[in-house]
Amino acid sequence: MSATMRAIGGIDHCIILVRDLAAARIGWEALGFRTAPIGRHPDHMGTANHTIMLADTYLELLGVLAETEANARWRAALARREGVVAVAMRALDAEAAHAAVAGRGAAPEAVRHWGRAVQIAGGGAGEARFGTFQVRDEVTPGLRLFFCHHLTPQTTWAPGLTEHPNTAVGIERFDVVVDDPAGAAAATARLLGLAAEGATVRTTAGCFSFASAAELAARLDGAVAPAMLPERGIAGIAIRVRSLDLARAAVEAGGIRPAVLPEAVIVPPSAANGVVVTFIRA
Repeated sequence: MSATMRAIGGIDHCIILVRDLAAARIGWEALGFRTAPIGRHPDHMGTANHTIMLADTYLELLGVLAETEANARWRAALARREGVVAVAMRALDAEAAHAAVAGRGAAPEAVRHWGRAVQIAGGGAGEARFGTFQVRDEVTPGLRLFFCHHLTPQTTWAPGLTEHPNTAVGIERFDVVVDDPAGAAAATARLLGLAAEGATVRTTAGCFSFASAAELAARLDGAVAPAMLPERGIAGIAIRVRSLDLARAAVEAGGIRPAVLPEAVIVPPSAANGVVVTFIRA
C-alpha cells in the first residue's frame, strides 16, 4: 500500500447541496432513508445539514440558512443547480494525509479543525469534530474532493441512524460527467496514489466512474435522459442495499415511480435534489 493510502482511506461521505433543507429531508425520507436530526455548523458558516448515515459512509444534505462570506461558493453553486457538489475522502490522520497530498503537487489548503452541534436521536446533544482540508478543483476535473478526519466518530455515527427502510448499507459509486473521462480518472487516481482502470478509480471504499452524459445515460439503460444530467460534475450515486425489492417498495411507498432494471432501481434526479440515485444489491 502506498504512503498516501496509509494516510487516506476510501470514500467517507458526499455533500448534496439543497435549496430547502427541510423539504430535502422529507424528500430523501420518501426514498426510504432515515435522516439524522439537524446539525448546525458554526455561525460564520451559515449552513446546517441532515446526514444519512450508512454503515461506514454517509450522505450529507447541506442547506444555507444565512448568507455569509464562508458560504458564498455554495450559494453560487445553488444558483446553477442542486446536487452533489463535493466528496470527502477519509483522512486516517489529517496531518499525514495533508502531507501525502501536498507531496503530489496538489497544493492543499491548511488543515482546519472544527466542530458542529449534533442533536442525538432520542434526546440529548453533542458535538461532532473534524479535521478537514480542501484541494483545488482543477486537480480533479469534474470532481471536488476534500479530506475529512473524524475526531468523534461515535457522535457522527450515533446509534439508531444506520438502519433504513430501503436497506441501504453503503456508497458503491459516484457517476461523474466530464468531457475527458480517462483523463479525469487518471488525475483523480494520481492524487490518491492509485491506478485508474480506464475511466474508473477504485478506492478502499467505493469508486468514481467518469463518463460523458451520453455514456452515463446509456449505462443507466435509458432510465435517465442525457438532458437530465449536469454538463459537468457528479451526476449520480449508486447505493448498495441488502434488498432491491425492499428498496423499490420504500421508494414507491414514498410516492415515487422509479425505473426498475434487472439489477438496479433508479430514482430520477427530479425526485432527489438533482441526483440520480441508483440502488444496487450489496
